[in-house]
Amino acid sequence: MTSDSRAQGKHVSPKQVLNSGGNRNSSIELLRIIAMFMILAHHFIVHNGYDVQELPMGPEKVFFQLFMAGGGKVGVVIFFSISAWFFLDKEQTIKSNLRRIWVMERELLFWSFCLLVFYLVFDRDDLSKKLMVRSLAPLNMGVWWYATAYAIFLALLPFLLKGLKALGRKWHLALAITMLAIWGLTSFIPGTQQIGPNFIGFIYLFVLISAYKWYLKPFTTKQIWLMFSIGFGFFLLYTCASIILSFFGFNKGLFITGDWKLPVIMIGFAMFLLFDRVSFHSGFINKIAQSAFAVYLITDYAASEKLLWVHLFNLKHLYQQPLAILHILGILLTIYAVCTLLDFIRQGLFAVTVDRRRGHWFELLWNKVANLTAKVAKQISAKYLK
Repeated sequence: MTSDSRAQGKHVSPKQVLNSGGNRNSSIELLRIIAMFMILAHHFIVHNGYDVQELPMGPEKVFFQLFMAGGGKVGVVIFFSISAWFFLDKEQTIKSNLRRIWVMERELLFWSFCLLVFYLVFDRDDLSKKLMVRSLAPLNMGVWWYATAYAIFLALLPFLLKGLKALGRKWHLALAITMLAIWGLTSFIPGTQQIGPNFIGFIYLFVLISAYKWYLKPFTTKQIWLMFSIGFGFFLLYTCASIILSFFGFNKGLFITGDWKLPVIMIGFAMFLLFDRVSFHSGFINKIAQSAFAVYLITDYAASEKLLWVHLFNLKHLYQQPLAILHILGILLTIYAVCTLLDFIRQGLFAVTVDRRRGHWFELLWNKVANLTAKVAKQISAKYLK
């Protein structure tokens, strides 16, 4: 087992620009795969044609609500934390982040068009007219909330990073504490206003992660496990409360596992820190991890949600089977594997087409816009600033 500079107690200044090149740490890539599987399991529950609240009280219902529905929100925290952590190691520019959005948009358009054609041909009943229109511009029209929110975050990241650096240690930590007071402590109170699934949640988490990485003494392994245990303890506490309330007719689910709730962040970030402390390399794991985002895109397309979770794998028909939990997890693993194989095909197509000169079109467009902007600025300067 090896550790990075954080695990050894070294601080990373916000003014330092580190080179994180080289092979990807397969420990982190394995965590990326796990996080996406957690998200897939979450979608199985929340988009299913059978409401998990209708299940009789028992270990299956607790597992579905606590580990699968709640685990998906943890998976989102992990998935974003991986990106955020390494964003802090590099200088972020407007150009570099717009390029990231450009590259991501190509994958969104590919899957959007492929899925649109598939459902037009094979399953038109699950394809609404609204989704057909939205599929023509998936990023702008929010076909996938994570992709749209992430693109907005990337566009704002250079400014956010400069602003946080300018704040300095005292005010940055004060900002993090204020955010925790507003959105963290109120996580435990039912009915309070919380952050929804949008880019504000990404900014919130980025402020917390950057404050830790830049200014706080690195947590020991014992402290990380304590953070994980406290977060999971709240999960269990609210699960027990939910079970008790259900006996009195109150089946409201586990609100403590909602978007960006403090226990969710504690568990997700603790898992990231634990995996970040282990370093090894596996080409196989890294290859599988490259398709994690595609698993989300394929299965969280609105028509796919209906086909998979309403028609094909309805919980109503699955939970009564012997070893139902293992059976469902096997189904989800199979879906994950199929989506990964499909993305391998997409990667092969991209390798002989758009990835032959990756980012070339973006560079041409950027240079054209930059030249046009400079020309207009020069004309304005000559006219009004004589």
